Amino acid sequence: MPVQNKGYISFLTFSIFQGLPLKAAVSCRKGGVSRPPFTSLNMGLHVGDRVEDVLENRKRYCRALGLDEGLLINCRQVHGTHIEEVSEEDRGRGAFSLDTAIPDTDGLITSSPDVPLTMNYADCTPLFFYDPVRKVCALSHGGWRGTAGDIAGKTVSLMVEIFHSRREDILGAIGPAIGLMDFEVGKEVIDAMRPLFSREEWPSLFREKGEGKYLFGLAKANYYLMRKAGLLENHIEDCHISTWTDNDFFYSYRKEKGKTGRHMAVLMMEP
Repeated sequence: MPVQNKGYISFLTFSIFQGLPLKAAVSCRKGGVSRPPFTSLNMGLHVGDRVEDVLENRKRYCRALGLDEGLLINCRQVHGTHIEEVSEEDRGRGAFSLDTAIPDTDGLITSSPDVPLTMNYADCTPLFFYDPVRKVCALSHGGWRGTAGDIAGKTVSLMVEIFHSRREDILGAIGPAIGLMDFEVGKEVIDAMRPLFSREEWPSLFREKGEGKYLFGLAKANYYLMRKAGLLENHIEDCHISTWTDNDFFYSYRKEKGKTGRHMAVLMMEP
């Protein structure tokens, strides 16, 4: 597992971003102060954990990354596909309170350095994007609804439309998400996903369990959507980590029956 350690804090990084002027990481769940069932490095202010514990956890994580936790940009995520453009003026929104978070948003995009984008996850797919030519980065939240709405493709299209990125220049990374064999869904999910994928792609995304139940691969689905959006095959890194299987390292909403913490993805361009 490509996990880095800084003191008692662990976080996942990506080889594809190595050597670039970029901070890109996903926090692991160890090294924090949150009590059960949020043990221990919970980053979510919205899950019922003690606010003071979450803020201490964010401080520890950010210090390990060399960031100021007071500058984090957080959203109220709603499993949608709205992507917000942000800049220096938005730094600190949602860093210490949900009251100041950007509402109803599941993706952030910026061309400004020193603007730390964040999203929280516990089975959904962290989606990182970086254009090293135009100096643009974006971070999205790919749950099943966001995936069905092609939030990956919409993120890339915004990079192209707003900042004139070339699709073939964009680098992408896929963080820890619930694995195919552990993500049981109903027919409504399969019906929403099926039109997005080709006959050749579909068999690797889907398993039938019987009695109206299916299994679906979120991470692989988002890989295909990144490719359809124009990213080159060798410009995408999938960490291939399942939050269900590696529940000791990452939170899993499904495995922990809905009462758990959240890990945080951070993406920030350096000057």
